[in-house]
Amino acid sequence: MTAEDLRSQLDRVPFIPIRVHLVSGKTVDILSSEQGNMLQNAVMVFQPRSPREADSGYNVIALRNIEMIEQLAPSATE
Repeated sequence: MTAEDLRSQLDRVPFIPIRVHLVSGKTVDILSSEQGNMLQNAVMVFQPRSPREADSGYNVIALRNIEMIEQLAPSATE
């Protein structure tokens, strides 16, 4: 997985939701372009919380831990 592969998905207009598959077998969904931010060798993924919580959680995922990126169909995110 290269930074450009992921950056191209995050910068796509219009944005298409993606699912990031990790080598551990876990998955992380990025449902909006504002939810994922590229770092030097990682991606920071903000996890939305309920409106009454002030802070959002986040995950920092090293690019070497990403196995593949899957585009999600619009109906899969609803």
